[in-house]
Amino acid sequence: MTDKPRRTQRERVGESSRRLAEAAIALIAEQGYTATTAQEIGLRAGYSRDMVRVRFGTKEALLDTILTSQYESRLDAADDPSESGLERVLGRIARMRRFAEEDGQLLRAMLVLNFEAAQGDDPLRARIRRWLDHFLGGVADAVRTGQSDASIAAELDADTQAREFLSTAIGYSYFWIVEPDFDLPAELTRWAERLEARLRSPTSAHVD
Repeated sequence: MTDKPRRTQRERVGESSRRLAEAAIALIAEQGYTATTAQEIGLRAGYSRDMVRVRFGTKEALLDTILTSQYESRLDAADDPSESGLERVLGRIARMRRFAEEDGQLLRAMLVLNFEAAQGDDPLRARIRRWLDHFLGGVADAVRTGQSDASIAAELDADTQAREFLSTAIGYSYFWIVEPDFDLPAELTRWAERLEARLRSPTSAHVD
């Protein structure tokens, strides 16, 4: 019988980091961000109480990694240069809908993290605020692109539309957190249809 090859240090670090991230996501989805401690995360992942400190230093550093690699990158992917501005705006809703359909537990956990961290004074609050400002700017840029390519009505104010977009997304997200029976993907689909009708320039072609 051939002995199983020993894993490298890099492989062991990668596995422990993945398991810690999965444990953090599950715990936050179950009980919230504030109630989840670094010690609980380590134990849920099958390690010692100190494993989060060993791998990441703090709970916040672990969650920062999760936010960057698994949450924000999925909601705020780079726009396709071949798409119209209207398609870019609607694409942001489509990405959120796919996220909810494909990985609802992760999305729910990250939304809980965002809402709870916004009330505190730790570095995550400032970090989340910076990302929201970045996302808001991306929506406004997409609207302006749509006005340049005539897919979005020229008379609309891009900054106002971006703020309304972000406020609506946050509202749907919050309601999904507090109301388990709320069908987020279905509501996002209906929102996209209403938004398209409101933004569309009378001279634009239909977006597939």
